[in-house]
Amino acid sequence: MERSSQTVHTTSSSERVHTNRFQAGAGARPTLGGMVFSHSLAAGGSFANDVIGSVARGEVAGSITGDMAAQSLSSYMGYTSPGIGSRDAPIYSDVEIGRGRITGVETVSGASEGLSFAMYHVDQYTAPSGDYTKIVSADGTQWYKQYAQDAVERKPYMAPDDTVAYHERIIKKLPDPPRRKDRI
Repeated sequence: MERSSQTVHTTSSSERVHTNRFQAGAGARPTLGGMVFSHSLAAGGSFANDVIGSVARGEVAGSITGDMAAQSLSSYMGYTSPGIGSRDAPIYSDVEIGRGRITGVETVSGASEGLSFAMYHVDQYTAPSGDYTKIVSADGTQWYKQYAQDAVERKPYMAPDDTVAYHERIIKKLPDPPRRKDRI
């Protein structure tokens, strides 16, 4: 049986709690809930996607991070569901799911480098400025999705003639997040 650890961040403190998703504490016995979730997650099942969706929308405190988040996002986006067909699934990394947003890095098939992205729950956020798409997750929830865009990074330095000059380079940067509807 595969064993992997995950990090769960709680909203009540910044303390990180490390858990093994198959074990209940030091007893080394798999929990029934953990086994059901893991089986559902591997199959792209509705139980796992409902749990992931509840965390993603912020209906429960905390967030999903680490390897578990990357695997969860693949399921939540429908890439592990049976019958999807020949869709090439992207590889997700550096994923954080929770509080009405999902962020991470997406690497598509054939690409050597990933691209940062952010997704915002449509019911909780206003439409983002700039380019975005509206997508639907496996549980039917709508999300705004934006990818990192070209931006100029400027770093000042003192030129030989004692003036301030800049080193400039093009970087990929996520646009500013949209406003939460509950804070307008």
